[in-house]
Amino acid sequence: MPGPEHKFTPDDVETILALCDTVIPAVSVSDLIARVPGIDKEVDPATLAAFAAEVPSKNAKYVKEINDLFPSVVSPEKLVELKQVVWLLRNKVGMLVLSGGLTPFHELSPAEREKVLLGWKTSRIPAFRKIYDTFTKVAAGFYMRNSTIGHAAMHYRPKETPAPAEGHFQFQFLKPAELDGIAWDAVVVGSGSGGGVVAKQMAEAGMKVLVVERGQHFDHGEIYSEATALEFAYDGAGFGSNDGGDVAVIQGKVFGGGSAVNWAASLQTPAKVREDWVKSSGIKYFQSPEFQDDLDAVFKQMGVSAPTHNTQNQMLLEGARRMGFARADVPQNTGGGPHACGHDCANLCRSGGKKGGVHSWLVDAANAGAKFITGADARRIDFDTKKGRSARGVVLRFNDGTEKYVKTPRVLVCAGSVVSPALLLRSKIPNSRIGQSLYLHPTNYVHAVFDHATRPVDGQILTSVVGEYADLDGQGHGVRIETGCMQPVLAMCLLQWANGAEAKARILKHPKMVGCIAIARDAKPGKVTIDKAGEPIVDYTVANVDNKSIITGTIAAAECMKAIGAKEVIVAGRGVPEWREGDDWDAWVSKVAASTPGGYGSAHQMASNRMGSSTSNGACDPTGAVYGVRGVWCADASVLPSASGVNPMVTTMAVAAKISRGIVQAWREGRVETKPSKAKL
Repeated sequence: MPGPEHKFTPDDVETILALCDTVIPAVSVSDLIARVPGIDKEVDPATLAAFAAEVPSKNAKYVKEINDLFPSVVSPEKLVELKQVVWLLRNKVGMLVLSGGLTPFHELSPAEREKVLLGWKTSRIPAFRKIYDTFTKVAAGFYMRNSTIGHAAMHYRPKETPAPAEGHFQFQFLKPAELDGIAWDAVVVGSGSGGGVVAKQMAEAGMKVLVVERGQHFDHGEIYSEATALEFAYDGAGFGSNDGGDVAVIQGKVFGGGSAVNWAASLQTPAKVREDWVKSSGIKYFQSPEFQDDLDAVFKQMGVSAPTHNTQNQMLLEGARRMGFARADVPQNTGGGPHACGHDCANLCRSGGKKGGVHSWLVDAANAGAKFITGADARRIDFDTKKGRSARGVVLRFNDGTEKYVKTPRVLVCAGSVVSPALLLRSKIPNSRIGQSLYLHPTNYVHAVFDHATRPVDGQILTSVVGEYADLDGQGHGVRIETGCMQPVLAMCLLQWANGAEAKARILKHPKMVGCIAIARDAKPGKVTIDKAGEPIVDYTVANVDNKSIITGTIAAAECMKAIGAKEVIVAGRGVPEWREGDDWDAWVSKVAASTPGGYGSAHQMASNRMGSSTSNGACDPTGAVYGVRGVWCADASVLPSASGVNPMVTTMAVAAKISRGIVQAWREGRVETKPSKAKL
């Protein structure tokens, strides 16, 4: 059996590349022309021939990333699992279990390998489906990261967004040695949507604030390709997932957090969700004028304004109009200015026009005296047990493995709904609710192909929403349809793999695609636990009720696309072939309705440390303070009572503003603890 070392052996790499060459194989030019009629007129012959012949194992950059990057972005425990699977694929007994044959995978013919992969796709055994999900996504994702030939064949040549003028704000960051001997009024763990708000408000009140970020800062005067951004700005290089491997969990890991990679969508909490939260949490704040004031203040701070629709957003709105579906514009946090950067908005904001943390809240925090340090992973909160288990410091671990102890009586945990509960669990806080109510907004991708150019990466990414099925149970649980980011890695690796030849054909179809997402407000949560090393595990299974919502949205998105002339519709559900013009629509819809959950994504993680009026319904009290200890608050999306139903950035910022007001008031009164007002319960 393989050893636990955190790397792949040459034999491992040989087998992984055999899998990748199966997902993205060499095909004939004639096969591509048959699958994409007219492509020989749209792509020059040399490029088309090179693209048809290219396989991952012959791409030096690809091979290097499989050797170096891939093993570095998964946890040690997951790497051991991967190595065990690869080991099984290399020996006869393992292949007998995994495929029913005796030939090692790398020795099979291309056709035989493809048959094995397709068998895993529809297997009743979850472990087999996990292998399929993992390796098809890895193969496609790393190919789209590294293939210049693939980019040329799909006409992916994004225009550079102009860099901001000279004089843009320059952040200063502390070095680890500069932390010695300093006691802080508050340490903020995480610099995202919640962390930026609390840092600004506490610093402006005069508190000595340190913001700790485990990711790095990238100046917005630089341009970042999708590949570079995924590697350096996302957890696990964008390849994170739930423990079952069937939901891709995409989290920002960069200065500015999720607000830095959010697609600029800025939506306030829906009324049904506010009502549901008051009932489930016992906290009246969510239906109060105070909450609305906080939401409005967030809009004002970021200059949230009406959008300008690109082609794919116009097409979604027109499709919804033709179907008679409720639809609306999605405001943007772009300060009222233009922000046509669909090719790099998810890669951090080059222009500085997106007013998330880095270009708004954190700037104000810095100007008010807050200090920042990056590359610092908060491993544990330290408590004084003689003073009622009161916070007294945080242990930080840096990229080189060294650790520093930072003194503070107040810790604001704002690291996101996966990382925040992991920190609290590592800190051994006596609170059984921590990590126990994780919501993911599970999302399915729907791609439509047209007979004309759609330029899906031009313009703003997400400026429209279809809310026809947003409330399927009377409690605000349902599904919304929006447009998705169509950068190559995200657009292509989230689609379910059909076969090798079709995978390459779909790459060529990209310039004529519209990408939609069906995003559910999930009714049933999962949880966050930690492994032996203290790293987070996302234990989440898409419940039947939520899968029904996703399927409803998937079909509705497909109907919108068909209504405006789609020639082909591709969905990410397992076992569902693409629909092509002329096929039986009703029969295809029936297949979608009966499809197996899987291949979903999540860009919104929420509620894992939810606030509640008591320990029976929350990990945190109505002020955000963690039950069971003193001096620790959650002020990120993890504190929301459940899924927000819409992009949670604005809601998170509003709630963080409320939480930080309470902390500032207590500090001014010489207290650490915040006291919930009975009027707000």
